[in-house]
Amino acid sequence: MKTAHTIKDMQKFWREGDYSFHQGNLEGSIDSYNKALKLCQSLPECERCNHRRFEASCYAGLSASLGRLGKHLESFAAANKALVFYDEYGEKYPADTGRWLMAQVNQGTALAALGCLPAALEALGRAKEIFINRGLDIAENKQWIEMVDGNIAAIKAHMAKEER
Repeated sequence: MKTAHTIKDMQKFWREGDYSFHQGNLEGSIDSYNKALKLCQSLPECERCNHRRFEASCYAGLSASLGRLGKHLESFAAANKALVFYDEYGEKYPADTGRWLMAQVNQGTALAALGCLPAALEALGRAKEIFINRGLDIAENKQWIEMVDGNIAAIKAHMAKEER
């Protein structure tokens, strides 16, 4: 019974993390995602309900909150933790495509903020590939695509300026 309560609490904190993020409470979202991760990691390995998938979703959200707070190195680390799962298993979980894209875009954004521009371009290019390969509705995801394209253009312009 304890395991069922722990899983319920994990999911509650994950939802609170998402809600806090969308309300602009970034510190609250970080706290909630970290609580969800801690609970998940407290479960015995055999009882973890697809723990890697759950952790990847938490890390994707965590990377977004950290990035918005300007904690780019931490955001990069969280995005990478999510991408370890999504790059291997993302195709198996179409419902997680948004989280996969979030982690990929956050990785690129963090790299750009850290001054790793070629790697940022590569990461954002992978995000565009996910859009294309997953057959996502371009009109429905216009805001994401415009953001990725805008980031790519800004990085290329900055790189061209540095070359002069």
